Amino acid sequence: MKPLMDPSCEPKELELPLEFKFAMRKAELRASEMTWEQLHQSLLNLYQQRLIEITAIKDIMEEEGVNIEFDIPTELELEELSFICGDDKEEDDEENDEDNLQPF
Repeated sequence: MKPLMDPSCEPKELELPLEFKFAMRKAELRASEMTWEQLHQSLLNLYQQRLIEITAIKDIMEEEGVNIEFDIPTELELEELSFICGDDKEEDDEENDEDNLQPF
């Protein structure tokens, strides 16, 4: 049976410049060697960096007289996401406790 989803609704792959593709591959290789704690800390650092960048852009735009509102996740949304991811991690932990596998 054929899916009912319109093919134009499927996500499109983002075409990155070659230097970005190399950077992404390098990041993938580094991430494969990290522990879950290191990945968690890296994600938090990246999130903080993006918040600082968004604030800086907003300040620059306000100086130019343009008021932009960004949709930044609230603490409640982040807690819900953490809870959802935590449930998956607990299931994975139960399966992987015997194997002690790396995250990637």
